[in-house]
Parts: sequence; structure tokens; C-alpha cells
Amino acid sequence: MFVYNKTMRKKDDNKKEAIIEATVQLSNELGFSNLSMSKIAKRADVSAATLYVYYENKEDMFRKVYMDIKKKMILGCSQGIRQEESVEQSVRKICGNLLRYIQEHTEEFLFIEQACNSPLATDEMIAEIEQQSKVTNAVFERGIQEGILKQTSPTLLIGFCFYPIQQIFKECQKEKSMLRDVDFDLVFQMCWDAIRR
Repeated sequence: MFVYNKTMRKKDDNKKEAIIEATVQLSNELGFSNLSMSKIAKRADVSAATLYVYYENKEDMFRKVYMDIKKKMILGCSQGIRQEESVEQSVRKICGNLLRYIQEHTEEFLFIEQACNSPLATDEMIAEIEQQSKVTNAVFERGIQEGILKQTSPTLLIGFCFYPIQQIFKECQKEKSMLRDVDFDLVFQMCWDAIRR
């Protein structure tokens, strides 16, 4: 008779986390095309065979790691959103949550940026991401319905908030950045000004 062992399950979770972390780090360092399963296994300190317990191949691993991280980022962006607050308060909170996420998880953010531009991102993945983004989308849809935001696609409005924050953050990370001491509250205000009616 098989007895479920919690420590065995924990060990598996630790291995998967190590594999995800190794995939993110090596993708950022070498680029996805230069990755191999053996390099990831070595960095994660697991056997190459262990990778195939979790993933079918390198492409499957890349997609699943991307989806896991993207879902975590989406969840982070929608934290603390309340129906009773104003659309502006919610939008500013979403912007602040995004910035906090990319500051605290910069390696994961850079991996997501790389993955978004990859031909490995499928329509099914995009549809699943949209499904995960319901809380964020609902804020922008409410703003459109109430006539507070420009009458356009919620996705376009979200892009006008997220893209500047992400790009300015990336610029600030450069050693010889042209942007020093950015006031992100001002950035959030500029994002808001761009999308409001």
C-alpha cells in the first residue's frame, strides 16, 4: 500500500522551482536558442532525466515556465483591487503593482519580455493569459462603460499603462541610463492622462 509522503512532494516542488529558476536565468544570460536541456539540468542541479518528468522537451518547458511566471505577474498586478474604489484608484494600484512586481522579480520580468517576442508563444497561451487577466480587464472595461476612459479596446488602454512602466524600468536598469531617479508616481500620472477621456 502506498503512503503519501509530504516531504517527497516538497522535494518535487523544490526541483521544479530550481528548474524554473535555471530556465529563467539561462534564457536571460544566453537567449532561448542557445539553451539546452543539459545546461538547464546542470544549473538546476538535477539530472537531465528529471527535466522530462515535468516537461516534454525544451519548447514545452519554455512555454510552461512562461505561463507559470506570466500568471504570477498577472495575479501580482491585480492584488488589492476593490470594486468600491474609483477607476483611477484601481488603475494607479495596477500600475504600482506592476512596478513592484518587476522590481522584485526582475529576472522573471526579463524572461517574460523575451518570451513575448518568441515564436513559441501560441494563440492558446495568449487566450489563457487573457482569461487570467479578468480582474485587470474589468477595471478598464468599467472605466470605458462609465465614460471615464477613452472609448477603445481595454487591451490598448492597458498597453498604454504597462508599456511605458516596463520600458522606463528597463532603461533605468542600464548602467549608463539616460534616466536617473525616475519619479514613477509621475509616470503613473502620465499613463492615467494618456488613457482618460
